[in-house]
Amino acid sequence: MIFRNELIKAFCKRTTIAIFAVLLLLNGVLLYINETKQTLEYTPEQYKVAYQTLEGLDTHDAFKQISQKKTELELIQRLSFGEDISQENCNAEELLKSYKNKDYLEFTNDIYPEIELTDRLFEEISACENYDSYLENIDSTARKMTGISLFADPDSFSYKNIARTPADFAHLKGSKLTAAPSKGVSMATGFLATDLIAILMIMTVVVTIVTREKELDQITLARTTFKGRMPLGIAKLFTCFAAAMAAEILLYAVNFAISYFTYGFGNLSRQIQSVYEFNGSNLKISVLQYFALFLAAKLAVYCVFAAIIYLVTVVSNTAVKVYGALMITIAAEAVLYYTIPSTSYLCPLKYINILAYANTKDLFANYLNLNLFGKPVNYMAVFVSSALVLLIVISILSVLIFSKQRVIKSRTRKFSLAKFSIFKGRTTNLFLQECYKVFIGGKALLILIAFAVITAVSYSPISESFSSADEVYYKQYMLKFEGEYTSEKQKMINEEDQKFADAQMKMSEEMANSEGDGVFIMMKYQDILAPQYAFEQVKAHAEYLSTTENGEFVYDSGYKLLTGDESAGNKDLTLGLTAMAMVILCLTYVYAAEYQTGANVLLKTSAKGREDTFLRKFAIGLIIVTIIYVLTYSPYFYNVLNAYGTRGIDAPICSLEAFSNWGMSIKGYLIFISIGRYVALVFAMLIIYFLSSKLKSVISAFLASTAVLVLPVLLSLLGIGFFDYVLLNPILIGNL
Repeated sequence: MIFRNELIKAFCKRTTIAIFAVLLLLNGVLLYINETKQTLEYTPEQYKVAYQTLEGLDTHDAFKQISQKKTELELIQRLSFGEDISQENCNAEELLKSYKNKDYLEFTNDIYPEIELTDRLFEEISACENYDSYLENIDSTARKMTGISLFADPDSFSYKNIARTPADFAHLKGSKLTAAPSKGVSMATGFLATDLIAILMIMTVVVTIVTREKELDQITLARTTFKGRMPLGIAKLFTCFAAAMAAEILLYAVNFAISYFTYGFGNLSRQIQSVYEFNGSNLKISVLQYFALFLAAKLAVYCVFAAIIYLVTVVSNTAVKVYGALMITIAAEAVLYYTIPSTSYLCPLKYINILAYANTKDLFANYLNLNLFGKPVNYMAVFVSSALVLLIVISILSVLIFSKQRVIKSRTRKFSLAKFSIFKGRTTNLFLQECYKVFIGGKALLILIAFAVITAVSYSPISESFSSADEVYYKQYMLKFEGEYTSEKQKMINEEDQKFADAQMKMSEEMANSEGDGVFIMMKYQDILAPQYAFEQVKAHAEYLSTTENGEFVYDSGYKLLTGDESAGNKDLTLGLTAMAMVILCLTYVYAAEYQTGANVLLKTSAKGREDTFLRKFAIGLIIVTIIYVLTYSPYFYNVLNAYGTRGIDAPICSLEAFSNWGMSIKGYLIFISIGRYVALVFAMLIIYFLSSKLKSVISAFLASTAVLVLPVLLSLLGIGFFDYVLLNPILIGNL
């Protein structure tokens, strides 16, 4: 009875139904966009049609056919370059005729998409055809590696892991793999954004039945129940599990349907190793069995997510604590997952981890043994046991804490900033009252202090790094030519180019006249020719500068890190994610608390109540945003500029090839994007204020703000390029 009422409370609200519907639609749209907007020359439909032409063929015949087509396309491409193929073992006349009539275009309308699609099919079908060779290679590699001194210690984890691998694959020998579309299986089960959306769905239910009741002080009514709060706690826990199941069923029904119509799944009874990304799996299961096991494992993962969120909401008595605890938990898990090597003795912390659990497809696709006390233990066994233990332990803890915790709290606290006279808030000044409400009541002061401490502790100076000698030579050349592009510098570049050409010619002549293998001759010219690759980059950059009005030679490695270059990785996104999460954590309380308690009606009784209060809240928000902005971005900017220097900072930004159409200086551009990011955080503040005033609930405002401001950044981090240009992301990333 209690469980049924909790289900009705959780799932029958219009807001919950609306949120689920929107998230479900978002998941389907994101999945389709992510798959169709990939930087491939061919389309999913062309991939699907290509496999349809191979239907009815066994793997050997399909491999033979696609190999022949691949060879023909390579020869036709040589024809398109004007090369002579008459000496090749082929029918040159037929190929020339096919080239002129474009008969070779079987799946696409151009040679490059046709080649790329054929190469993809060749890789997939070749993996099936040569699977026995792959297994034999595992055996031979293991024998070779155990003979190397580095891995020869029988007591080491490396030796035991290598020695165990052939035995774990032995039962797969003699397997006959069937060539069929692989992308549909990977698409249906490998989209990580689905897990983010599932977490939002689960959180929506959990906060509805726990945190929202705490906000409205309804949880105290549970003290009067006949059997106490334990049955209610159990009912709420199983409602969370029901939310996990509902999220999985709804989301993966969409994923499987879209994947089926986009690519298809092929023969479901074929062995899972027939799917290209699963070629390294040691599980002897069919594709259909994989789907069943995947969904079972994913349900367990979602139940663990639900149990963790439930535990956090039970322990935390305010929405701010709920959001902060979840944010810290996810951040800590991310650090462990991305920093611990797979072979480390700490690897259990990497893989017994909610981020590792979310990569459920990899559990089945890859063979992995973990280092547990020096012994290799298969990750599948670790996953099953750890997920089960976590689920049981967290569930029991949650129910016990829910049933035993005090729901009527004393107003006296062991520690409170309000105990200090400076924080008592005894003033009639509206601005100071709002400061007290936000910084003390909303815990913004403690949050900012904690953020400042974490920033200071985690700060570590970086030094200029070079991944190769070419980068050192590149720096030397750029500093040598630093400044305005002139005809004199172009003359120096031409002379340097001629020097390399002469050295190459002399080396070739000496090697031609030498009776040996030419190694000593190559060593003789090694020092002269070593900078050539870096010089070619400088030469190409000089050609670019010649097309600009006032471009200059600038050593740009440091500036690239600050302007969103690939060398910076996802730094802009991670900094933006940090800033957004902190703004939400500090500012959601500003309006939501007043609307939640009904205190907002008091503002309507004075002539300028709402206007004056908004201006004060806006000013406080600006103070908080400024502090967050400085703590987030200043350390990184200082670090990079301190390591790489500021030489050429006044040069035009068009000196960097990525900014050929910009007219300001490098310093001006850095200031411009810095202001842009600050403005983005101010807009985020206003969005949070708006959502808080409309939703009238602190936890609901947290969830909505996360969906609007944080989710797009996370999706960009997952590589969904479409979201690089959604909402505030272009400003945070620097795509201006």
